[in-house]
Amino acid sequence: MDWDELRGMRDAELKRVDVYQGVILYNSLTTRRQNQVAKYRQALLDLPQEYDNPQDAFENFPKTPTWMN
Repeated sequence: MDWDELRGMRDAELKRVDVYQGVILYNSLTTRRQNQVAKYRQALLDLPQEYDNPQDAFENFPKTPTWMN
């Protein structure tokens, strides 16, 4: 696992999460789910800065909210 591979995984998840950031879909979510999406997205964005090496980052990759699976 290297940083480029990890960023590829993260970027794919960000694209998936961004679907929920659209105004119509976002407004249809409960407040709880809106908060979960925001927290998950931020955790994805912070991932490269939180860990010194890609293996640690991979092992601590944020968990997708279950309702998004």
